[in-house]
Amino acid sequence: MSQEIKGQGIQSLEVGLAILKKIAVEKRPLTITHIAQICEMPKSKVHHYLTSFCRSGFLQKGEDLKYTLGSELVLLGLEAVDAMDINELALPYLQEISDALNETVYLSLWGMNGPFFIRYIESKRAIKIGIRVGSQVSVTKSSSGKVFAAFLRNEETEALIKKELEEDKMDSELFYQELQEIREKGYAQSDSTLAPGVAGISCPIFNRNNQIMATVSILALSGTLDISENSEAIRLLKENCLKLSMLLRFKGY
Repeated sequence: MSQEIKGQGIQSLEVGLAILKKIAVEKRPLTITHIAQICEMPKSKVHHYLTSFCRSGFLQKGEDLKYTLGSELVLLGLEAVDAMDINELALPYLQEISDALNETVYLSLWGMNGPFFIRYIESKRAIKIGIRVGSQVSVTKSSSGKVFAAFLRNEETEALIKKELEEDKMDSELFYQELQEIREKGYAQSDSTLAPGVAGISCPIFNRNNQIMATVSILALSGTLDISENSEAIRLLKENCLKLSMLLRFKGY
């Protein structure tokens, strides 16, 4: 339980942070007019905050004059992630999978707009996957996203799923059928949908409340990794994710 914070704060800072939160919730580039509307503030006042946030790198302004979250804000989020136990606890398990298969293995968490990678162990292969820490991936196309979609069911995930299904004109019935299969099998897979020529398999990590808190993914060049149901890769992935979940006091299925 967090401690209640008492005492006088800096009101302008709190107003600015509230503006950032509202921009983040929108999950799309916004004009200053829209930002002023959702914040219920005059455009002239909002402009001062936006200018400071752009200078600090917390926001970025595109050529279309719309604002999105900036790289410095993402880096702050990653610094917070680095302080989380899961980041360090998962390292030996990621290493074991990578060493056994000589493939790149990723750890991801759920972010505001879906899963994002927070750590990886790179393979020793000459050709690299090229997906780095901080990369955000699709909920409906990546194996990691599909695992979260299967096990993290709430209004936030449903909204993202619906948005992606509509934008990509995907068959929603087939997708939800796939999610049911993921829950039954305990893993998800993708091939050339996260990135062209990249195949992936992902498994969930659960906490002591039996809630998904992260995923571990193996990403490889399509055709170089056996992702069939009884493959060594899936066995290793499921085995190590279960070990990590048990370390986090997961009570079992």
